[in-house]
Amino acid sequence: MDRQEARPEDLPPLELRKLRDLDVRRPDDDPRGPYVYAASAVVRRGDFTYVIGDDELDLAVFELSAGRPGELRPVLPGELPSGGDERKRDKPDLEALTAMPPFDGAPYGGLFGLGSGSKRSRDRGFFWELGPEGALEGEPRPIDLRPLYDALRAEIEELNIEGAAVLGGRFALFHRGNAAESENAVAELALEQVRDSLTGDQDLDPHELERITAYDLGELDGVRLSFSDATALTDELVVFTASAEGGGSSYDDGSIHGSVVGTIDADGKIRRLRTIDRRWKVEGVHAALDAGVIDFAFVCDQDSEDEPSPLLSATMPAAAGLES
Repeated sequence: MDRQEARPEDLPPLELRKLRDLDVRRPDDDPRGPYVYAASAVVRRGDFTYVIGDDELDLAVFELSAGRPGELRPVLPGELPSGGDERKRDKPDLEALTAMPPFDGAPYGGLFGLGSGSKRSRDRGFFWELGPEGALEGEPRPIDLRPLYDALRAEIEELNIEGAAVLGGRFALFHRGNAAESENAVAELALEQVRDSLTGDQDLDPHELERITAYDLGELDGVRLSFSDATALTDELVVFTASAEGGGSSYDDGSIHGSVVGTIDADGKIRRLRTIDRRWKVEGVHAALDAGVIDFAFVCDQDSEDEPSPLLSATMPAAAGLES
């Protein structure tokens, strides 16, 4: 396994601006608050913003120009306890959501959501095609992640997939190495075979795996930074986020000590790594490049059922050194 390392840049923390709370419409008989409070990933397409939460069976859909609460669309079958430790135990742990570019069978691309694999009951995912304006088309397709995840468990301790992104001709999965015997890792699969699986047999297989790279991202307050999400920026660059959580494990969070945002190129090298305002526990990121500046959308999980997850924004030069 190859290894890469980097340390956060000596710059002030990236400032985030709150766009809105992730409030949603829930059924009248749902005892939970009318919002997403454990947001784990975000994708923007046109006027639509899509968010998953690690304790939800639904995809939250927001039309930003409308300003109204989001709509919950089911993506996985089943039911969950209404709250507490039982819900935390049984949750599907959807942690990664990424936009797949257009391909045969999905002419406008689609959304690929993945469970973390931190327990074998979390080996489920979904694929949902998008239309030309970025709206959902048809119904979600279930994706079986277990064949691939079982192979990854043989290579990675305490598997915990937190992000996914397309990088050139590969599909990259970001493992959060926050358990004692684990380390951050990026597993890369053949993109063409992944796309065939999404519209074909609807499972990911071990033969699609091409390489695994380990990453040391340094520490905040003596607590190791570990991946929390990823998103494609260009064909040759991926944006990722990572957080320092003490006392946690691959399926149980601890206290938060801060987050960072960075970029990785097609050779697997880290190009940027910058701290984020510590008020926020960043769990999901979407990014777009405009004239050398990265425009971010972040979602956060503030570890409270009484506090809605926010949608936040920020900007940062794509190249290091321009803020110095």
